[in-house]
Amino acid sequence: MRQTANEAASTYETALQVALEAELKSDDFETQLAAAETSAAESKQQAGALFARLGRVNNTNISLELFLDAGSPDDSLYKLSAMAKHTERSTGLLESARQDANQVSSLTAQAKVAAETLDEARAEAETQLAVAQTAADAALVALQQQQTRESTLVEQLAFLKDTRASVEREYLAGVAARKAEAEAAAEAARKAAAAAGGGSSSNGGGSSSGGSSSGTAGSYFVPSSQGWWRPVPGPVTSKYGPRRVICNAAGCSTNFHGGVDLAGNCGTQIRSVGAGRVVSASNAGAFGNRVIVDHGGGVQSVYGHMQTGSFRVSAGQQIAAGAVIGGVGATGVVTGCHLDIKVTVNGSGVNPSTFLRERGVNL
Repeated sequence: MRQTANEAASTYETALQVALEAELKSDDFETQLAAAETSAAESKQQAGALFARLGRVNNTNISLELFLDAGSPDDSLYKLSAMAKHTERSTGLLESARQDANQVSSLTAQAKVAAETLDEARAEAETQLAVAQTAADAALVALQQQQTRESTLVEQLAFLKDTRASVEREYLAGVAARKAEAEAAAEAARKAAAAAGGGSSSNGGGSSSGGSSSGTAGSYFVPSSQGWWRPVPGPVTSKYGPRRVICNAAGCSTNFHGGVDLAGNCGTQIRSVGAGRVVSASNAGAFGNRVIVDHGGGVQSVYGHMQTGSFRVSAGQQIAAGAVIGGVGATGVVTGCHLDIKVTVNGSGVNPSTFLRERGVNL
């Protein structure tokens, strides 16, 4: 828009210059015409005076006077010479008057053309001035709109910067909180494992299947000596066994809880408790997004209510113990973010706490 205004202004300046030059030329023609008219008038006056003298003197023709009133041949020759000179002078005056008249006519025509050119140039200059003014007004409006948009963008950018800073602060606070929670859970698991190991020793030995009595206890951060992991670091919020029915838009739970609920913020990474092959990774209705891992020997672990879009594995995939399979979520019949882990042996559900504790991992 500014370029259009500049171009229009340049066109107007050119037209204005043409108009000024036409005006100067017209003024020059008018000056020349006035001088020519004065010269023509003088020539006309001189010619008229001469003709008056040559034509009639005391009502007698000068030519007749020269021939009839000649006193002597010398006098006649003198008079003839004078008459020739008068004739020559009259001819010159007539030619000068004719030239002056022609110049007046020519200059009059040129002055008329110059006046018409001046009128046209002035009209064109006025037109271009109107165009330039319109373009300048449009450019001013565009500039004001651009300044308004820039002001709005500056405000939006400032808001986004403040929002980003706030989100970063909240994220860092969440990371710190989860780290502290994980460290606390790990410490609690370590103490529980140590207590469980001491109890087994004081009993003089326990069940041969109780892995907690020997080797290193497993946690979310390190595997047990038998290679099993805790799936998330959070504490138990709902144990295996009977409980009240929960309903929401996704359906209702049963009156017997076949798994163990572990607390965790949405997005917390979930580890596979052992190595194996992924049987499925899909939605299971009331159980939400679910992953099933087959560990061999008829043992399968099931992870429910996972976060939408968090699957890190797919059906048929072989994974290692402790591999991240997805994130904690709140899909299906839930009241908040958590992991519901189940364990089946030969198709029958068992208490995940008992199963994992026998393999060195305390829930």
